Amino acid sequence: MSKASPILENFNTGELSPLIAGRVGFEKYPNGASLLENFIPTTQGPNVRRAGTRFVGEVKSSAAKVLLVPFEFSVTQAYMLEFGNLYVRFYTWDAVTKVRGILESSPGVPVEVVTPYTTADLYNADGTPRLRFAQSGDFLYLTHSRHKQRVLQRTTVTSFTLTEYAAKGGPWKSLNDTAITVYASAETGSVTLTASAPIFQAGHVGSLFYLESRDVNAIPAWEVGKVIALAARRRSDGKTYEALSAATTGTNRPVHTEGALLDGDAGVSWEFRDPGYGYVLITAFTSSTVVTATVIDRLPSQVVGVGLPTTRWAYSEWSDVEGWPSDVTFYRERLWFGKRQMAWGSVSADFTDFSPRSFGQVTADMAITVTLSSGKINDIQWMVPDRDLVIGTAGGEFAVGELTNGEPLGPTNRRSRIMSQFGSRAIPPIKNVEALLFIQRSGLKARETYYDFGSDGYKSSDATVLAEHITRTGVTQMAFAPDPDQIVWAVRADGLLLGFTWNNEQAVRGWHRHPIGGAGEVESIAVMPAAEGDRSELWMVVKRTIDGVTKRYVEYLERAYRTGDAQTSQFYVDSGLSYSGAAVTTISGLGHLEGATVSVLVNGAPHPNVVVTAGEIELQLPATTAQIGLPCPARYRSMRLEAGARDGTSQGKTKRISKVVLRLDNTGGGKYGPLQDGGQMDTLQLRRASDAMDQPAPLFTGDKVVSWPNGYDLDAYLGFEIDQPVAATLVALMPQVTTQDAR
Repeated sequence: MSKASPILENFNTGELSPLIAGRVGFEKYPNGASLLENFIPTTQGPNVRRAGTRFVGEVKSSAAKVLLVPFEFSVTQAYMLEFGNLYVRFYTWDAVTKVRGILESSPGVPVEVVTPYTTADLYNADGTPRLRFAQSGDFLYLTHSRHKQRVLQRTTVTSFTLTEYAAKGGPWKSLNDTAITVYASAETGSVTLTASAPIFQAGHVGSLFYLESRDVNAIPAWEVGKVIALAARRRSDGKTYEALSAATTGTNRPVHTEGALLDGDAGVSWEFRDPGYGYVLITAFTSSTVVTATVIDRLPSQVVGVGLPTTRWAYSEWSDVEGWPSDVTFYRERLWFGKRQMAWGSVSADFTDFSPRSFGQVTADMAITVTLSSGKINDIQWMVPDRDLVIGTAGGEFAVGELTNGEPLGPTNRRSRIMSQFGSRAIPPIKNVEALLFIQRSGLKARETYYDFGSDGYKSSDATVLAEHITRTGVTQMAFAPDPDQIVWAVRADGLLLGFTWNNEQAVRGWHRHPIGGAGEVESIAVMPAAEGDRSELWMVVKRTIDGVTKRYVEYLERAYRTGDAQTSQFYVDSGLSYSGAAVTTISGLGHLEGATVSVLVNGAPHPNVVVTAGEIELQLPATTAQIGLPCPARYRSMRLEAGARDGTSQGKTKRISKVVLRLDNTGGGKYGPLQDGGQMDTLQLRRASDAMDQPAPLFTGDKVVSWPNGYDLDAYLGFEIDQPVAATLVALMPQVTTQDAR
């Protein structure tokens, strides 16, 4: 028989896979948990109970899923957007009261904007979001493979507009290589395009179309000392110019790109007309050979009229026919769009211009086109800026950057190289300092990838290798809350909320599960700055069954209790609300939880659970403050304890835990025991004899010695749970274990 007193001093490895249960010699084994629900393992080591979720409101229609998208103008002006069937509505917080709610244009009138996105447009079949976004200041750029890009603009604090994104200059598909010709009816204004064969479809309306002179030599070249008639045209430096005067040419060859200039002191005044090409926006479809268009960039005269058809024309890469970009991001002062296996970067510092050249010249700041080649045809799933532009496809991950470091990224200095071939799911990755976290194609693994300067390439590791069970039904969404605990929040396909404490500086990686009170299913998550400015705030849409009816509620994760907070402010209920005011025994305004059994904190002390009836609850004593919501118990169970034995391991041997020291911080209650079927759990007694009986017991910080409520067994689990609406932080566990020598 041997006795031991080990210490579990650190819990930040999170919940471990059952497949790790035999690796007692693994350095992270004692820091892991076999069960971790509604506790957050912190970088410092303790398990901190997550706070509850505060009810904000019901979505516009609970009949269908919605998607949350953050819009952060600044840390003091942030919005949460609810995209639903053909609408987007806005949530924000009042700068003075810090109360979160629906943004209103006037009292009782929610701010809403009409969108083209139906419920079916919001999600892919596997539950991943289909709508993508990238923000720059007041502008939120939106992409969807079925719809032309949109721009959501904040015009005032309470008003927004949604408009179609208007690209210029491209991008273009390859030039036509057939004998089919097209001509225009005029150089400018509203024109008719006529083709010699069927090339147009109704789906081309709303897209650009490119036309180039068929024969650049059709216009004579400019020469010195030539007599020029008024309105004569000449070609110079690849551009077309028109004479505004009748005179003899001078010695200065025209090269300007706007307005008019003399070619000598007494020469001809030449007005710039076109660079030999131009483009239009198709506005109406007449037939497969005739469309109406608006000229955006003046067409060359050599494509105007039935006698000057050109074979040098090109479709836009984006249309209802070709498909629209499915992804968007910013990288190196360019706006990037992605579709299928292609990515396009705008002209540098101009987020609307995709011109491949400027007046016939290709310069470093022109638009960039990248084709991802790996031998497989796999669509882009996400794009994210890092040292390179990192792009995930269904078949692999790519890095897009400079070909040579001595020159800036540009159309002639770019390359794409494959980083890995794991394949990605359609979930934008999380960037944390120098690393990216992305979800593999199956949805079952999260991979951490980072640039390694030593190998001049990217390395990747499985971030779920110690907890492969945690993503069992597949991850569908992720959001990152960097403050205070650097947590990646994730949604599983079955509606379970997951957390991943991720701090590379301290080598901390720990998964944890967060069942939402009332058997709620989380359908969408997003993060924005909290109103108080002291943390990142997780928002979520939770699907619930309330009084037999399906409801979808917008809720956000409250702040956990901190030293110095009023004890009455503890918020450890889900879908909860608060009361503060005159002493009352009836609290109303709880219709969103009709028929539910709710947990209540009254004046800082737990109150017996009650049922909401007609939107009200009855209390056993008057309350001046109360927190009311669905119970959300938190549970921790250690791995099987390894305390050693005289002849080696204690695993598989009969053992008994006699006493345990629980080191706690700001804890208001809890139960301890093995936390397994058939195991007894005893209530933690934290009230001291000196505490006033008519006041809530102060939160406990320190060591609590308890007699363990379990006899001899083979496992020796240490468990702790709390189901009352109060704070709890488990800092360390120090058991006294006796192990039998024989099995």
